[in-house]
Amino acid sequence: MTVATEQIAGTLVSYRLYNDKWGRGTLRLDEGDTIVVTGEALAGLTEGSRYRLDGRMVHHPKFGRQFECRVAAVDIPLDEDALVRHLCKNFKGCGIATARKMVDRYRDTLPALRDRLVNDPQSLDFTPVTRRRIAVLGESDRKALIYRHLSTRLAAALVRDSLLRKIADWLAQRVEHEPEAIEAAWALFSHNPYAPMRDIDGYGFVAADQIALAAIGFPRFHAYRLAALASHALRDACEQNGHVFLARDELEECIARIDPDVCAETAIAAAQAALERIVIERDRYYPSHLWHAERALALELAARALRMGEPIFAGSDAELVDGLATAERELSTPERPFRLDPSQHKAMARMLTSAHFIHTLTAGPGCGKTALMEILVQMARGKRVLFCAPTGKAAKVLAARLQRHGHTATTIHAMLGAGNEGFTYHAENPLEADIVVADESSMDDLVLTRALVSAVPPDAHLVFLGDVDQLPSIGPGQVLKDLLQLPFDHHRLTVTHRNDGGILEIVQQARVGEVDCQRRTDVLFSGRIPMPDDAGVSRVASAYLKSVERFGMERVGLLMPRRKGDPEVAGWNTTYLNDVLRQALNPEGRRVTGTSLRIGDRIIVRKNMALEQRADGTPGEQVVNGDTGFVRDAELDAGGTCVTSVQLELDDGRSIRFPGKELDAVGLGYALTVHAAQGSEYDVVIFVCTNGSPGFVHRGVIYTAFSRARRKLLVYGDDAVVRAVAGRAVPARNSGLVERTLKVMRRLQKAGGVGHAGPDVERAAA
Repeated sequence: MTVATEQIAGTLVSYRLYNDKWGRGTLRLDEGDTIVVTGEALAGLTEGSRYRLDGRMVHHPKFGRQFECRVAAVDIPLDEDALVRHLCKNFKGCGIATARKMVDRYRDTLPALRDRLVNDPQSLDFTPVTRRRIAVLGESDRKALIYRHLSTRLAAALVRDSLLRKIADWLAQRVEHEPEAIEAAWALFSHNPYAPMRDIDGYGFVAADQIALAAIGFPRFHAYRLAALASHALRDACEQNGHVFLARDELEECIARIDPDVCAETAIAAAQAALERIVIERDRYYPSHLWHAERALALELAARALRMGEPIFAGSDAELVDGLATAERELSTPERPFRLDPSQHKAMARMLTSAHFIHTLTAGPGCGKTALMEILVQMARGKRVLFCAPTGKAAKVLAARLQRHGHTATTIHAMLGAGNEGFTYHAENPLEADIVVADESSMDDLVLTRALVSAVPPDAHLVFLGDVDQLPSIGPGQVLKDLLQLPFDHHRLTVTHRNDGGILEIVQQARVGEVDCQRRTDVLFSGRIPMPDDAGVSRVASAYLKSVERFGMERVGLLMPRRKGDPEVAGWNTTYLNDVLRQALNPEGRRVTGTSLRIGDRIIVRKNMALEQRADGTPGEQVVNGDTGFVRDAELDAGGTCVTSVQLELDDGRSIRFPGKELDAVGLGYALTVHAAQGSEYDVVIFVCTNGSPGFVHRGVIYTAFSRARRKLLVYGDDAVVRAVAGRAVPARNSGLVERTLKVMRRLQKAGGVGHAGPDVERAAA
């Protein structure tokens, strides 16, 4: 249980740092008592020195009362003996005699000496009192000195320690040749605290603004702030709402929501003058990376739309009919004969014989998209066929069906050879494939689809599978929806072959926005959402635990719209529920040193990453945002304080060594958001339906959650809320892909068509 934020001061008598960022120590208070102190802010402190700590007192269930430190600053009493001790302790080469001479020199201005020791110790000049070279301990570590200086100067802003260290690293690289590096770093940062936003992951406008206004006193209407505000408003609105661009009035509205006193026109002009990463095109405001991605993808799509080529199957009509019949027999078993329904047969026949290079196959759950891909590999014998999906779990589901045909599936990132420098496969080094099949394409955002399409050879077929009614991509864009409006080879399946009970019925209701909330054999509606207190949470947790006991954790999905919350404050969010379920399912798991994870924890990866290259020189494993699994082991360095790697067992069957320095990207995964569960299937889905912003909680959330279930669906929510959410259409997204692609097609045709216009003309057409 926490108490109010407070401040304590004392001497750090013992201290240990874990993973180079989180510390645990003992502080002796002035009255003689000791208290355990923890937190990232302890990194870089020195045993025996005196500090002032800001934070909160907490009660840890295992370790009892301790102080969680948010800000640590050197604290030196205005006392001659204390100043002498500090000089001796923190300056190499400074003995008692030298220290007393320095104190005597400042006898009339002791506050000035103390301020310098606290705020700028490296500037203290010892030459008037000694010929010996005196240096601040650790002075060779420029970044550490800059960090220490920042932590003191920015204490009022309550900045996360991990972020302060990133800022210090950024500054250290830019002042490495300056003789007075600390002063130069502060001058650079205080001149424009918004500048690092472009380069530091996790340092956005909110953090920069907090520092600028609260700690530096930066002018609120300065051009630097206005430029950063406009750039942030644009990028944040696109990332949060899936837009590729904003109209002028939309951008002005976003700016006003952040700071209503700022003139939006002035902020936009400041952003243009500062060369912020914004592209303006016909009153459309694009984050530059999205403009480049849309432009490049439009050119790729236009070129493929205008070119016709050899179909996947080039035989006669009779051979096609015979081949499909043979494929059906090969997929059949005595217990379960396989037959294509008329819509499947028609779609497959037309796709196989289409001269288009891009094909789409859309359908709701259980309509047989994957079954048709099994037919495709039978009909495309001798051709190089690659299968991919956005997440590891989606790829595993697809691979399980393809395994008997000698094929597998990987994530898109793995297929493209994602690395720290980009993708291995691209337009200049395309994939070796005749056919590429991308499953769960509604999840693919604009940037990823651009990378995928550019890596597919121009004369290869690209098949997009997906359900356009599911949630759109987390990232900007609505690529599958846009593709369906372009002149490609499109097919839709409508006959369902699984979920033939109440789940199918309720999924179909959700698709059109009308949910009756009536119980069925395999569907249960609670009628009302439980209160998020001990009794209510226990009710939902009990249902989850019983299902896990019967089906296994991988086969049960506890889903809800909201992720953010406080693990100590009851609420229907995955942050709180994950903490509750971890206590029930893994209470004795061995803690991974210096982290909140335990061995045996159910986890989710929240970042796309290329792991380190293998010893034989081949690319390392790829993990993507949304991969789930378990923590199986952890390796520490020789000192036992830093995690070098953890062993993760992922649900897609892989066992990987995940780098310890990236563990901030791993979170608990007992309960998931609906977005995180997209592309997965569960025997049992337990969905907690809470209301929220129409832009965030809408029909797509309900439909996607319901359609994850195969055998049982439990819905905890007020019936009125469930109906209201189902009735909200998925918000429209701003995308210029269709318009741009059609325009490029017209220009290419006017220039003589693909291959005749020349590469420069083709690029200009986009």
